[in-house]
Amino acid sequence: MINKAIEKLTKEMMKLNNPFAQAIEEHLTEICTSDAVADKILQEGKSLKGACDSIRDVAKKNAVGGVGAVSDEDAYRMAEEYYGISRAEKHETLNVLDLL
Repeated sequence: MINKAIEKLTKEMMKLNNPFAQAIEEHLTEICTSDAVADKILQEGKSLKGACDSIRDVAKKNAVGGVGAVSDEDAYRMAEEYYGISRAEKHETLNVLDLL
């Protein structure tokens, strides 16, 4: 499932073909290390374009003098919020007993 989510993000990023989408895609790929996160990325109706658009909307809303921007950290957090990825899902730990 993780590979499927990463593949989806990569395909969407290739279509968008811009550095902003690439940065968001790289972050989401980096945190896509559990099935819980992969499930969120694979949700129907959620897309990398949607995540980028939601971040841009916040930047425009908070623009000062016609210039809107968000930090990388804020953009990554907003992308995670767009997909509904929680802190616990990002830091899901492996139970050693699951390996037995």
